[in-house]
Amino acid sequence: MALLDTTVLVDLGRRADTAGHRRIRLVLRELLLRGENLFTSRINEAEFRVGPEMSDQRQRELERVQRVLSGIAILEFDAHASQYYAVIKSALFKSGRPAGDCDTMIASVALANGQMLLTRNSRHFEYIPGLVVQSY
Repeated sequence: MALLDTTVLVDLGRRADTAGHRRIRLVLRELLLRGENLFTSRINEAEFRVGPEMSDQRQRELERVQRVLSGIAILEFDAHASQYYAVIKSALFKSGRPAGDCDTMIASVALANGQMLLTRNSRHFEYIPGLVVQSY
């Protein structure tokens, strides 16, 4: 199972003729051929929805967001994920390598659901213990 980071959602929302869109489509096709199920988290959805709110073309961008999210199951930040969050956040502080709250919550959802994280920004997650990250 693969949890799609916000970078994946953004690249999926780009025009089909862009390099980022083509690259992520190939990666996702490979994952689906291997039998992987694709998910994202509610935190990723929230991050993805910021773009339309900043855009002069809000409605058009909201429709783009809806198109991308329509085929992806969204996992919640639940009690199990919150336990992972506490463990991860404290470990990162102790190691002197704190990560952003959203990235830590995203990683917690992935770990709580036994998923690897697919992202274009692997460095945001590199010090999170136990998290399997695939970058593209």
